[in-house]
Amino acid sequence: MNKSIFLSLLFLLLLFGFNKQGFAQLERKVSSKIVSVQVYPSQAIVSRVAIVDLQEGVQILSFDKISPFINSESIEVKTEQATILSVGTKNDYMRPDEKPEYILLLEDSLERVNAALADFKAEKESIVHEKDLMLTNRQVGGTQIGVKADELEDLMMVYKKKLQEFKVNWFFYSKQEKVYGELKQKLESQLQEFSQGVLTLNNQILVSIKADKALLGQKIEIRYLVNNAGWTPYYDIRVKDHKSPMVFFLKAKIVQSTGEDWKNVSLKLNTSNPSLGGVQPELNPNLLKFKTNEVLISSNKLLGYKSAPVGSPSMQRDDDGSMDMVQSAIIEQNAVSIEFVINNNYSIPSDNSAHQIDVTNITVPAEYIYTVCPKLDKDVFVSATVPAIDLISQLPGEANVYFDGTFTGKTILQQGSKDTLQISLGRDRRIVVDRIRVKEMSSKSFFGGSKTEQSKYEISVRNTRKEAIDIIVTDQIPLSSDKEIEVKVNDLGGANYNTETGKLTWKIKFAPEESKKLSFAFEVKYPSDKQLEAY
Repeated sequence: MNKSIFLSLLFLLLLFGFNKQGFAQLERKVSSKIVSVQVYPSQAIVSRVAIVDLQEGVQILSFDKISPFINSESIEVKTEQATILSVGTKNDYMRPDEKPEYILLLEDSLERVNAALADFKAEKESIVHEKDLMLTNRQVGGTQIGVKADELEDLMMVYKKKLQEFKVNWFFYSKQEKVYGELKQKLESQLQEFSQGVLTLNNQILVSIKADKALLGQKIEIRYLVNNAGWTPYYDIRVKDHKSPMVFFLKAKIVQSTGEDWKNVSLKLNTSNPSLGGVQPELNPNLLKFKTNEVLISSNKLLGYKSAPVGSPSMQRDDDGSMDMVQSAIIEQNAVSIEFVINNNYSIPSDNSAHQIDVTNITVPAEYIYTVCPKLDKDVFVSATVPAIDLISQLPGEANVYFDGTFTGKTILQQGSKDTLQISLGRDRRIVVDRIRVKEMSSKSFFGGSKTEQSKYEISVRNTRKEAIDIIVTDQIPLSSDKEIEVKVNDLGGANYNTETGKLTWKIKFAPEESKKLSFAFEVKYPSDKQLEAY
């Protein structure tokens, strides 16, 4: 067979495809647009829409640029006036790569830099060869014939000039090599970052469809499940001041590297797992048997508690200062999952980066507590207690905490079995605390075979804020762990004293810019021939 005829036939086979029955029907490529995405924690359902003119009879439509991470068994195709005969997928390996313009620009720049580096390397190798050749043939005259002094001087000047020229050129190309090498590293790093999630979309969905008559502008909807996509909840906690309610902002981090860019699509966020399937399990016979000595661990059901649904009226009460929810999404809750229908459209590129979506926010009343234990840390810590929130019970996550307009740190929001939630808001350095041991009141005395140590501590607290606050100050008096050690409390300074733990607690109200001093004293008696550990 003529070579050109064989290549032509091979091209036709690759162009039109073939099946077991021979040549397949001619496929018609159809463009479609992603209009909505339902995102799950580790997967997503993509919905596409295409407007197609259908001919009378059976035809095969090819929807291209489909993610390679598609679950082919999940494909659903729907249309109104035509009949779907079959649905399948295939790869079009002859399709040319369609890379974004910024990727092509970076690749072109990298190619130019690599070419320049190759030139610099070749120039340096040429310098080495020329230098070696010159030094190898440096002998002047014959073995029997000498060289005149003036000729030798001229020759040495030529050698010196040439060697200097080699040196200058070598350092020039080495410097250029370093500059271009650094540029190459930057281009490669940028290209690697920009290429995250950018894939060649050779995958296609083939739809065999039958129309009883010609149909113009027929709408075809396609839905399918893809991997390499998901979302995680996180929160911003914002508190204006210790008199204001606490606001929880629920946000979502959406990450996808499916190869398909989601441009200006409507979004739904769902907490369930679609890969579990919807087939009801069968109830097998329950056979009784004797209990073994294994350890039995019981667990509560995920949703086995009484609580109001998220977004219900009980989450929106204003009159009594209770919870108030402002929704950026329509929230639907069923027995096993929560779904957030986001109000605004978003664009989520396939770049394997986290993209923030605002979901909803909840305002709740809070009780704020200022606490300090100057023996361990002289900074005052602020914490808040809020009522239990059903949303956090079902969607625990990391939270950024902002207090008085300042970022104070991160915390993990996770509602336990209690009907309240306690949250640390960080340090408030506008309340200055110091703790000292009063030297003139601290002494040691020896009497007989025993030693007595007297100690007095003074705690000073200064409120530099413009608002009044309540603060809890804690300290401790040491406890005896040996019958030979006696501890006597001389002064509690008005503190609440726990005899079992030795803990001292002061609950004090501070006016704006007010200062106060607290003190306590005790003595320790023990045998003089022994030493105590530091207390």
